[in-house]
Amino acid sequence: MNIHPSLILRTPKFSVNATLAPNWIQLKEAIKISSSSFYETIKDINAADLDSLPQKIQFTIWKYFNRAKFRPTPYGTFAGFSFLDKNSDKSDGKILVRKELVLHEFIDWPVKNTIRQNEEELFDRNNKLFTNSSFYLTPQSIRYIACTNGQFELAEIDQNEVVLQILNACLKPKKFNDLAGDIEHDGLGVEEIFSLVNDMIALQLLFSDRHPNIIGEDYFERIDLQSEPETPKYILAERKVIAGNLDTSILVALPKLIELLQQLTSKNEKTAFKNFINRFIAKFDQREVMLNVALDPELGVGYDDLEHGEASDDFVNYFANLAAIEAKPSPLDFVRKAIKSKLLAGEFEVGKTLFLEKISQPSDIAVTQLPNTINLMMCVVDDFVCIEQLGGSTANSLSGRFTIANDAIYNFTKQIAEVEANANPNVLFFDVGYMVESEVDNINRRKQIYDYQVAILNFDTSNDPLSMSDMMLSVRNGEVILRSKKYKKRLIPKLSSAYNYSRSDLSVFRLFCDLQHQGVQSNLLLKLEHLFPDLNYYPRFQYKNLILSMARWKIVQEALFEAIGKNNDLDLCRLYLKNRGIVEYFKTGNGDQTLCFNLNDDLDLKYFIQYMQKQKSCFLEEVKLPTSPLIADLDGNAYNGQFVLALTHDKQIYNGIYDGEDLASTPIKRFFAPGEEWVYFEVFCHQQRSDSLLATSINSYLVEYGNLIKSWFFIRYNEQGDHIRLRILLHNPEDGQKLIGALSNLLKDELIVGIVSDVVVKTYRREIERYGNDLMEDVEQHFAIDSAYVLSLIQTATSINDKYKLCAKLAIKLKDEPSLFENEEFNKIILANSNAFNTEHKLDASTFKKLNATYQVYKTEDNPVLDEEEQLMFDNFYASLVAVLKKCKEAKRAKLFGDLMHMHVNRLFNKAQRTHEMVMYYYLLKDLQRIKALSKNLTQK
Repeated sequence: MNIHPSLILRTPKFSVNATLAPNWIQLKEAIKISSSSFYETIKDINAADLDSLPQKIQFTIWKYFNRAKFRPTPYGTFAGFSFLDKNSDKSDGKILVRKELVLHEFIDWPVKNTIRQNEEELFDRNNKLFTNSSFYLTPQSIRYIACTNGQFELAEIDQNEVVLQILNACLKPKKFNDLAGDIEHDGLGVEEIFSLVNDMIALQLLFSDRHPNIIGEDYFERIDLQSEPETPKYILAERKVIAGNLDTSILVALPKLIELLQQLTSKNEKTAFKNFINRFIAKFDQREVMLNVALDPELGVGYDDLEHGEASDDFVNYFANLAAIEAKPSPLDFVRKAIKSKLLAGEFEVGKTLFLEKISQPSDIAVTQLPNTINLMMCVVDDFVCIEQLGGSTANSLSGRFTIANDAIYNFTKQIAEVEANANPNVLFFDVGYMVESEVDNINRRKQIYDYQVAILNFDTSNDPLSMSDMMLSVRNGEVILRSKKYKKRLIPKLSSAYNYSRSDLSVFRLFCDLQHQGVQSNLLLKLEHLFPDLNYYPRFQYKNLILSMARWKIVQEALFEAIGKNNDLDLCRLYLKNRGIVEYFKTGNGDQTLCFNLNDDLDLKYFIQYMQKQKSCFLEEVKLPTSPLIADLDGNAYNGQFVLALTHDKQIYNGIYDGEDLASTPIKRFFAPGEEWVYFEVFCHQQRSDSLLATSINSYLVEYGNLIKSWFFIRYNEQGDHIRLRILLHNPEDGQKLIGALSNLLKDELIVGIVSDVVVKTYRREIERYGNDLMEDVEQHFAIDSAYVLSLIQTATSINDKYKLCAKLAIKLKDEPSLFENEEFNKIILANSNAFNTEHKLDASTFKKLNATYQVYKTEDNPVLDEEEQLMFDNFYASLVAVLKKCKEAKRAKLFGDLMHMHVNRLFNKAQRTHEMVMYYYLLKDLQRIKALSKNLTQK
């Protein structure tokens, strides 16, 4: 990773050594902006009168002042941001800043709620109209997302041709007069269109340019709303840098640390996202469907059950999923074990720093790639770097909010977006415009950073908005693929906002935000409390001079107040904390909502005791203050600064959409309902009974009615119970009812005694996404030849090892087939497939040893001898496999081979098919390696 030369510095309003009285007026002004109600209480108070105020008010003032000295998180005028770039002076390694803050004022976001839409203005001003692109069609209606009083809902209206015309016409903002001119051709007058458009705006199907936008040109400036003195303000405070810059040589150990953390930390995979993938595959397999349909709770699979309000869902799902939860060994387990050996009686030794580089590390760990840009948020204290955040899906997440206040930062974010785009030329990155919480949405306001964006229930000022209705979703190889029909490219979301998206209950927004973390290691933080929860003390944890986490002590209210007595004795409090090992400066709180205390300051201890009165327990965290300040003003006052750096790399991490993704050279029929050309049975029976049924009853049925059957094939399945899926293609669809009745009658006795538990007739849905339109019918015919061949092997009770050998015979013959696979390509395909199944089955040294032992037995056995009919069927099966593979595009041939072999093994074995497939590939790989070694020896001779 490279350190970008530009960075953001955040500093509190006051220096760390500031005192209250001289700064009282400035503090009051800051409080006035951030808390008008409390300001009314203290606005007339002079500094000399502070000590006479009630204790509760004094404590509140102290907390505000503490924040203004120690917390660099931007909030009103309590902290300011600065921008440093490659042109900033680095001469002495110090950063000289101005004491005063420059205030960038914007109209406060909640003011938007006071702006009313005027119907006449729409007509008079010729406003632009923009579609709510969350709309999609059901057979009778138009569904879309709406928001009422901050609550999202799935709304629905009857389908209407003119409404659809308007929606499609306004996917890019369009002036009303232009729209009216287009629609008038259908015989509608301007007044009728005007009325319909207003209805659509009221229903939230349309937005006008009087509606707010959260990304792009400032909304209030765009509608020319003038700010009055009494208008509530949103303020971003900027502190100008006079001279100096960060000396990044202090980060010399960072690349190695990131390399270590990349191995040790777990991927930021949300359970909701993984569940969505599983549910999507179960319903749609490899189909590509509209994004909006995929997230529909009825037509699709929803997301994280956000569409359902029943309180019992999570409770029930918890127990339903317990059986599926399996602890997987991870590199963290190795580190946890190594650290655990250093514990004394289950606790860390107080005051002793734990060094990551002194802990033994696992080797040969497969790592997940890093995003092209990530954030490093840190403080510099003398020669140490305190890391507060490391990761994220984009470095723009922490800097986006400042783009509206500083053009240099805006250009910096554009550079970050350019790094991501240049590294991944086959995808389009897009930002997400989302707003629902007026009180916190100021943090979401930003300029347009990415070339593309999607606006969710708000107006869009970009040149070419992305539409949710244009987005198609599929799952390929366990990965969610989002595709634009318009641009024919893969889409990757990038949220350039620090908004905590877990607060949202909107499915599409949550999916976008989770999707940005797919396939990348976006969380590189390693905290001791995550490895060892529920301890009373955690030491400082660092790698060389990089501090991953400060020392932390758990303080229990009951124990503290027992130690200090009823009079809240300050000296006893100080003694108690010192005996616990607590250092001079410490802080407590949640997230960035912290208070900093000086153990040697009586006033701080007094307020610490007051704070603890409302805490049953809390953690105190060590605070390091510099002995030689890095950041200071012209008067030499030191500031508690926080740096936000962007780390980048230019390796490609996203592939585009797959070759032939559109599938549609020759459209074919996808669904066959009962009574059409295909009849589809599900015959439920015990897996060990399935071979017997196939060889006897089902085979007899196929022979007896063979003159009515054009083709047939079977597969085995265990969804909702073990069963055989029998699919029959008819010469004449009118014979369907006859064949349905015949099979039911034939299996009547098995149903009565329970050998067959059920026979179901269902709609046949072709797997077009897996095989493609052009190959689907060829694959179905191949399945028929495969099924007939396997049925002959079942009838002769072929042994398990003979089945493995027949698979090997097939594959080895295929390897030498001209113009099918390149010289070493086939061996690589078998190796990759074998490794994938080994990983799936979590094979370790002991299981590999057992596999090798069984292979030694396998290879000494004679090859199976097929009779004349079986040999003919084998040859037909092989010829069919070759023909289908040759017809497939070369780029997709390896995958198709794996799919067809998967289905063949499924038919060959009546249970544990994936395990048999693992063994088959393992043996085949060994055979190929043996053949290669023998060939090499013969060549050398």
